[in-house]
Amino acid sequence: MKRNWFFDFDGTLCATEEDIVSAWRATIRELGLDLAPFEELYSTGPSLDDIVRLVWPEIADDALISSVRAAFVHHYDTGGFPSTCPYPGIVPRLESLKAAGSRLYIVTNKRHSATRALVDKLCWATLFDGVYASDMYKDGPIGKLKKPALLAQAMREQDAPAADSVMVGDTRFDIEAGQENGLYTVGVTWGYGSREELERAGADEIRDQPEDI
Repeated sequence: MKRNWFFDFDGTLCATEEDIVSAWRATIRELGLDLAPFEELYSTGPSLDDIVRLVWPEIADDALISSVRAAFVHHYDTGGFPSTCPYPGIVPRLESLKAAGSRLYIVTNKRHSATRALVDKLCWATLFDGVYASDMYKDGPIGKLKKPALLAQAMREQDAPAADSVMVGDTRFDIEAGQENGLYTVGVTWGYGSREELERAGADEIRDQPEDI
């Protein structure tokens, strides 16, 4: 068994889309943006900045991204995450990995403050050995990191060699991040990506149930 397990959050550990989409819709209403392209193009997984550039490419400058981020943070972080919950079977599997001596980490495109708030709400502070989020270095020399670079940073800080590590996620972004860093990759089908997406990305294995990881 590999010693170091890196998990995506949204769509891998927890079903989060209902709360995220609710915050997005509130943000769009507040800023007077066009809702139609969001409803057509949105998917859970990419960063907020990338979603803005995808959904409103003609107006997606730094000022708009900053305004969207501020409004989204307010609506999402103050909503209490009422619909977010772990997927059935994921907690027992995490606990079994931990009991077997593995070290568990979260590597996510979510903001660090929201991720930590959810970890605390779910009482996962002792379950995970580290939580890495896209913006946790934004105020320092490292800056904001895309998932491949964030995973690399987590591996360095945790002294986790690629040969003894696994990346688990539900979208191609997770698989690609693992591949770029030389990790064994596990795609999961219960989240927001599809089996076809994971197959195209070249996941080393694809699992349909948490107990099969």
